[in-house]
Amino acid sequence: MFFANQTLEKLEMIFRKINSVNQTDPKTFDSLRPHVPVSPPSQPLSLPQYALSLFHSSSHASATAGGDTTFIVDAANGNTLSYSQFIAQIYSLAYSMKKNFSLSRNDVAFILSPSSFHVPSLYFALMSLGIVVSPATPLGSESEITHQVKLSKPVIAFATSKTSSKLPSLKLGTVLLDSPSSSLS
Repeated sequence: MFFANQTLEKLEMIFRKINSVNQTDPKTFDSLRPHVPVSPPSQPLSLPQYALSLFHSSSHASATAGGDTTFIVDAANGNTLSYSQFIAQIYSLAYSMKKNFSLSRNDVAFILSPSSFHVPSLYFALMSLGIVVSPATPLGSESEITHQVKLSKPVIAFATSKTSSKLPSLKLGTVLLDSPSSSLS
């Protein structure tokens, strides 16, 4: 019984510390972890910008150390992509999409592709342009995918030749990821 009471008291003490109440606003809880500075609202930072800045600093650090860190490995064939190659691929793909399609910030791109070595590059390239990514599983039925398309209202789709038949017609069409003319093939 003594052990149970002692354990309960310790748990209550830990709970009080974890949930330390902000004295100025009792509905707000302060973390016991050190404060982490974030960019001010006047300088918004998107997730892709932040992730790419991390990749850039990591890639730069590894390049100055005499090597380039592997970022993606294709388990099927052993192909690899380093951080610097990944970033170059993102910028190249983003430039190509901006040049060839009239995509605007907050447009939606529907991605209907199985997991692939190149899908992360596609996601980051789209997000770097301010495009909303709407991923879907290619295992879904045609009616499920049509429902997802109606919900997300994409202007463009990215699919493989096997999955593209499940997609309705879109404003900017469908880009086949496994087409020889695709930047990702």
